[in-house]
Amino acid sequence: MGRVCSLFHSLLFVSSLLFASETLVSSRTLEKRPPLVPGLSWNYYFPLECPTLEWIIRNNLEKAFKKNSGLAPGILRLFFHDCFANGCDASILLDAPDGKDEKSHPANVGIRQEALLAIEELRRVIYKRCLPVVSCSDILVVAAREAVRQMGGPDFDVPLGRKDSLTFDLDGPNNLPPPFFRTQQLLEVFGKRDFDATDVVALSGAHTYGRAHCSSLVNRTIESDPPIDPDFKNKLVATCPTPQSSNTVNLDARTPTTFDNMYYINLLNRQGVFTSDQDLASHPQTKEIVNLFASNRKEFFDSFADAFVKVSQIDVITSRQGKGEIRDRCFVANKKSSVEAVAEELVELAEAI
Repeated sequence: MGRVCSLFHSLLFVSSLLFASETLVSSRTLEKRPPLVPGLSWNYYFPLECPTLEWIIRNNLEKAFKKNSGLAPGILRLFFHDCFANGCDASILLDAPDGKDEKSHPANVGIRQEALLAIEELRRVIYKRCLPVVSCSDILVVAAREAVRQMGGPDFDVPLGRKDSLTFDLDGPNNLPPPFFRTQQLLEVFGKRDFDATDVVALSGAHTYGRAHCSSLVNRTIESDPPIDPDFKNKLVATCPTPQSSNTVNLDARTPTTFDNMYYINLLNRQGVFTSDQDLASHPQTKEIVNLFASNRKEFFDSFADAFVKVSQIDVITSRQGKGEIRDRCFVANKKSSVEAVAEELVELAEAI
């Protein structure tokens, strides 16, 4: 009888974990969600491969964010710089022996080491619970969603099923829009990937927390177009007297560690840190969207969630698309056995014939 009770309680515990995982869904589950690329799914790891994946990531990051609130914007930036540069394939995580990898690109200055380590730590914990069935790219996507949700932002579902890249692309970060871009340039860059003006304004709202290095905002200290509040400009100059200054500036001085819509209110007050931010409040295609998001947090949250999901599907590698893998460690590609190498060569030869 005791053994039966023990088995019952074990099954009950497992069922509770499955229920917790299944109920980690957003309030928008029943509403229209962005379409998915082939190979991705809203419940890819459920119910067999890793049903508690999102619970594991959520639980571990809750502890990490309490210790270091700056980790959240660091992870969100890592996600965007991975996806928009070369597709959501975790290529930004790969280390090169000579240090010449995607992280060394000038566009990735300031990528937080603790954010990189957090993704690898999540992989280690997940592999203990689920074995190596979850890609580093999927872990990064879920972690980035948590970096938004746990700091006050929207909760929403993310599709999963990505594979990790086998290598990195040193030129990939050239696709990242720099902070001195004007709005028209942003619209053109994002437009090439089917993002509209609402997406651009919503994604820019990620600058509602985090920090900026002086080298990325120097033009705001010497230019008056787009407009800048004089007192705000004086504070920037005091913090960043030269582009080489090692100081940093909060992207949102009012609520620097909270994901909210204060960013847009700052823009209306001419207190955007980057040129690419402030110009949104003046451009004819984006200024009304800025006004809407400043006055309606739900509109911002819903638009951000949709745009995030669109970013998370840029040039993904899935079991149906391209060659990828589930890395044993996020920082290095897996070593292939001689059998695997020969098999790949035969497949490539057959395709060529």
